[in-house]
Amino acid sequence: MRPLLLAAVLACARGENAQRREYQGIVELHERVLSFEVPGRVRELKVRRGERMAAGQVLAALDDSMERPQREAKAAEARAADAQLELLKAGARGEDVRAAEAQLRGARAAEDTLKDSLDRIRKLRADGTVPPSQVDDLAGQYERARAERQAAEERVAALKAGARSQEVKAALARSSQTHAALDAEDARLSRFVLRSEIAGEVLDTHVEPGEVVQPGTPVATLGETRRPYADVFVPQGELAGVRPGTAAQVRVDAASDRQRGRCWRRSTIRWSVRSAKPRRRKPGLPTRSSSS
Repeated sequence: MRPLLLAAVLACARGENAQRREYQGIVELHERVLSFEVPGRVRELKVRRGERMAAGQVLAALDDSMERPQREAKAAEARAADAQLELLKAGARGEDVRAAEAQLRGARAAEDTLKDSLDRIRKLRADGTVPPSQVDDLAGQYERARAERQAAEERVAALKAGARSQEVKAALARSSQTHAALDAEDARLSRFVLRSEIAGEVLDTHVEPGEVVQPGTPVATLGETRRPYADVFVPQGELAGVRPGTAAQVRVDAASDRQRGRCWRRSTIRWSVRSAKPRRRKPGLPTRSSSS
């Protein structure tokens, strides 16, 4: 915990002849206690007490070595889905079409050759010079050759026509799905990194590297230095003269310049003064104020 040093603040007088009074209080900062949302072992603590932090700056990180492989697998799936989608959008390459056309020409030639052979052997069978089994075997070969030629024609036609719209839509849906899964994995891994929610100063750290923490375990306490205020303790009988909005001038003992401020909160035993144009003030600096 940071030390709470006393500060002196003079309340704003009401009226020209009103008596000014000096009260003691404490220079305070709005504090944020930051913690992880997930359990884990602290891999690194990147800040020390007294350091200034920018909003979004990394404070600490948990060990995610057991989680990274799952993220890499999701990334690989997304890359594969993107490659398949681009392949379908691009259509067949020229060399693929030419290779398919060559296969089609070969299938047609084989079919023509077998057809001629089948016609000749059928004539010989009519003369009784060849057995029926030989005709049947050649007829089977011819039917297979014709089926191969038809399949080759369909392949050439499909390559020239490109992917069907249904195939492209399915590939697009697959790509979107894999990227959504990757984004979800990245969001989950981001919880292994603790970042500053505000710009301020590290008032305290509560863990060390290697410690195992649970969700909500305090890791660091930050003070919002851009909005310091003086918390002043006032006798209850004198609180009536001080209301939210009451003007005051505040200065620290170490500096001669004054800053204008106003009372922004009042409770049963104290009131708080916030500077209108705050400068960097460390908690505990003695201050004085006069009426404006």
